[in-house]
Amino acid sequence: MDTNSEELREVLDRLVERYAWQPAKSLWILESSWRSVAGDTIANRTRILGYKPKILTIAVTSSSWAQQLQYFIPDLITKINQELHTDFVTDIHTRVNLRAFRTAQPHILIGERTYRFGKLRPKTQDLGVLLDHVKHNYHEAVAKWLQDNYHLCPHCGSPVLKPYEYCSVCETALITTKKS
Repeated sequence: MDTNSEELREVLDRLVERYAWQPAKSLWILESSWRSVAGDTIANRTRILGYKPKILTIAVTSSSWAQQLQYFIPDLITKINQELHTDFVTDIHTRVNLRAFRTAQPHILIGERTYRFGKLRPKTQDLGVLLDHVKHNYHEAVAKWLQDNYHLCPHCGSPVLKPYEYCSVCETALITTKKS
């Protein structure tokens, strides 16, 4: 691995740790390896829709497939947690959602393209340039958040709308801690 790759990995790992983005990182890893974790049969009929603490929501192609999937959920939870080396998921919810299975459709705007349900690719393969873009975009985003009715969460530093004191992740953690 070259120096730029190591530097980029270190920056991203520090950001994940500093801003408590581990669930987002784990979800990204899971989405990237969904076919190997779920297997071809399940992966062809499911898409990851979202994640709330310990609950993964996946789209299915039909209600009958959602019912069949119930038999595979315990094994799927085990495989997911093994892949992520943590107890990331304790339950999986299914939802029939055919839109999640559409292929990416280009929408042409003036001078640019946007895609729905598509993956973004970096504009460059040079990791040094990519690292500079990440740093620049991060600082630019923070300045914009602070300007546009956001403040930083006092616990993790994530952007929060001004009426709220903590971000939703820290708020949930604090509520859970108070209940215990």
